[in-house]
Amino acid sequence: MNDETGETASDPEKKSMTPWFWGGGIALAAIVGLAFANGGDGTDWSSNPATPDAANQSAAETGNKIADKPEAEPDPDVRGVIKPKQESTIASRMTARITSMPFGKGRSFRKGALLAQFDCSAIRAELKAAQAASNAYNVTYQTNVELDQYEAIGKNEVAVAKANLGKANAEANAIKANLSDCAVYAPFSGTVVEEIGHRGEIAASGQPLLKIQSGGDLEVELIVPSNWLTWLRPGADFTFKIDETGADVTGQITRLGASVDPVSKTIRVTGSVDKTDSLILPGMSGTGIFTKPSDAPAVTGAAEKSPVKTTVKSGAAKADGREPS
Repeated sequence: MNDETGETASDPEKKSMTPWFWGGGIALAAIVGLAFANGGDGTDWSSNPATPDAANQSAAETGNKIADKPEAEPDPDVRGVIKPKQESTIASRMTARITSMPFGKGRSFRKGALLAQFDCSAIRAELKAAQAASNAYNVTYQTNVELDQYEAIGKNEVAVAKANLGKANAEANAIKANLSDCAVYAPFSGTVVEEIGHRGEIAASGQPLLKIQSGGDLEVELIVPSNWLTWLRPGADFTFKIDETGADVTGQITRLGASVDPVSKTIRVTGSVDKTDSLILPGMSGTGIFTKPSDAPAVTGAAEKSPVKTTVKSGAAKADGREPS
């Protein structure tokens, strides 16, 4: 009695596994009884693929394949702004009073139009004095040349008279050149954006007077991801949706930026804007829409095979001895 108790106490694992052996035997007997009850219908339980374990394994494999497939990332918003192709700041090249500025803010003008004019009466008076001195030196020089022919004057006096004449002519030409700064003309056709100086004011040399920009010629500056450089080239078409009006305008890329921003990984590109009836003004912003080469519609298989079908029909008609209709 003590030996059995000691053997049982020393082997607790066998005691704990006893119920499992009994349970397994009862389950095996139940399966055998069920098979005999069905009368041996020939069902192969071991080869049935539609078991729960197989279904779960197939679903797990399918789920893994779907999880492994990367999702397509949406294209980032390509923002841009409308800009004029030409813009300039008109400044004074002399210190003088402004006598005329015919084009105010928002006014349009043609190339070569007068934008600003200054009071140059003092410069014109200086020019007349310089021209009179030049004429006097010219008379002195001509007289000395004539006296030199009769050897009545020294060679040095003739040379000095010639030098004085050249100096007077140079001073007159310099003053005359300053007169060209008394008026400022438009370098291109456009519109006045800002009027800084006004009529009657004294403009200092280098002081800005007007800010102008080209009127009809517009372009759009876009900021695109730098990895687009693998396919984006000058000439690529795009659509620009303007935020202010909601209108869509089309255009083409004309040039790429000179460098890539290393922080944002973007690059600036510039494109021309096609003529449209929609209102477009410089400073309007919007979103650019591009069509990548991979997004272009592919040619269908039926369209590719249509020439082959035509050739086959023609050959079949000749083989039957009939003219193709």
